[in-house]
Amino acid sequence: MKNFKITSFILGFALLFFVYHFPEFFQSFWIMAVFKIGFLILAYFVVKVQQLDGYKSYGLGFEKGWLKKVSFGIIIGLLFFGFSVFTSYYLGYEKILSYESLVVIIQKLPMILLMTFVPSLAEDILTRGYLYAHLKFLKPSIWILISSIIYVLNHIWRLNEGISVLSYLFFLGLALAISIIITKSLWLTFGIHWGANIAFECNNSFINTITLSKNNEPIWILAITWLFLFVILIIKYSKLHKTN
Repeated sequence: MKNFKITSFILGFALLFFVYHFPEFFQSFWIMAVFKIGFLILAYFVVKVQQLDGYKSYGLGFEKGWLKKVSFGIIIGLLFFGFSVFTSYYLGYEKILSYESLVVIIQKLPMILLMTFVPSLAEDILTRGYLYAHLKFLKPSIWILISSIIYVLNHIWRLNEGISVLSYLFFLGLALAISIIITKSLWLTFGIHWGANIAFECNNSFINTITLSKNNEPIWILAITWLFLFVILIIKYSKLHKTN
């Protein structure tokens, strides 16, 4: 806490926030691509100027087991998002009309992986990694709450979509934030986030559905799913804390 500089912290976050959201004012894939990739480069230099240790400060160091954390996170993200989707189908809130062919899926999947990779990592750095780099001195519960609120507010274009959307974003934010506290790394968090985004894009791109719900039930199911993951991670954290 002695080395924490509030002005530097705010200016760095403001700069990253601006670069992250700037391309959203344009309907251009290339502007989006340039700024999202540029964000990742800028993020490195921002913390270097702040006399921190580059990507490692964000919890993105290539320590032993980092790839395992990412892989496990992807599986978690895919499974939990997939569970919420299939629950909505099973309960009749959404109906499947048609599927894309295997050929189309194989053709589109690489682009989906790429298009979800960069934004997922960029948002994790902005709403979690940057806070991890600067605010580790806070109590875990306070840090998790702050990160989750910032994650919700970062979805500036969705803040007027109702309590169901805000709830699922907040619960997802909680799960992603506590993953950092447990692992002291951003890799598991990134994996979960990327996996969930992959599942979301695949569901939208490969399955033609119609929504039959009237009260945003699929969104509420998704919110409860992320809350369930958060509870599981809390239990995991509590066991680790007792062991230590």
